Amino acid sequence: MRRHLVTLCAAVLLLFATCALAETTRYDSGGSELDLQRLDDARRAAYHGRYTQAIDIATQVIAHAPNFAGAYFDRALYYADAGRYDQARADLDQLSAFHPDASQIYILRGSMALREHNATRGLAELAKAAKMPAMTFWKQTHEGSGNPLEGGYYHVQTEHTISYIWAYDSIGQQMLGHDDAALDALDQAMVFETEHPEHVLAQHCWVAAVAGLLQMAELTCTTAIQKQSHDIGDYDSLGLVHLKMKAWDKAIADYNRALYTTPDMTLSLYGRGVARCARGDIAGGRADIAAARAGEPDIANIMARLGVPPPA
Repeated sequence: MRRHLVTLCAAVLLLFATCALAETTRYDSGGSELDLQRLDDARRAAYHGRYTQAIDIATQVIAHAPNFAGAYFDRALYYADAGRYDQARADLDQLSAFHPDASQIYILRGSMALREHNATRGLAELAKAAKMPAMTFWKQTHEGSGNPLEGGYYHVQTEHTISYIWAYDSIGQQMLGHDDAALDALDQAMVFETEHPEHVLAQHCWVAAVAGLLQMAELTCTTAIQKQSHDIGDYDSLGLVHLKMKAWDKAIADYNRALYTTPDMTLSLYGRGVARCARGDIAGGRADIAAARAGEPDIANIMARLGVPPPA
């Protein structure tokens, strides 16, 4: 699944004044080419749901380059996707020491608060994000990028960032029972994201599913898939929705689609195992769960933190 990748893509960025750029980079040493390669390894591991491995790699990079902001941000993403929110916030606190006014920090804080069912705090963090400049914390060239600096690139903010803030805002509004405001916010997200709306919808689906807004999550994930998204993460997210709905057959079908091209997706394997056990296929379910644990030893705890208890 690409929750971390979507969040990275969402952080497209407002150009700083020259003096502000010099001030922020003073505290961010960046990383070596080896550090960057290691972070790429961590992202690949996280994509397959091997969050323990991804966190370990990012931790090694931080030990080697303790002032590398990108490593803290990546590790915070992996902690968040594994449901380890306190540890994610600790990394974001450290990141704030380097870049106190970066919108990525507040967008991630807001999405975590929503996953923890705290709509008020989530909306407050998103409101802060809307007022902050966005920036990357890794060396990566994007089309239309701004001034490249040691330790990272700064970019002109585009509608892409705004669309994610609106998408998460819609989840918070729905949690508070503000149905019209929730729909309006989601409409605004689509107004600002015209290039890849399926990415925003898929991320909206995931956060809404973890937050327990299952009907909303099902709608946005289904819409993302209908918009010709070919990301297996969309099917994995929809599988989580149907798993929490106890729609076992639908969940199995979703996970089958995700696992068809990427058979070692640990969250999909575990989710399908839970659904199979619930449908009475105990042997098949246990085999899936064992395979998931082989890739991610903490998978049962991760899924429990996402709202999926282990099978009885």
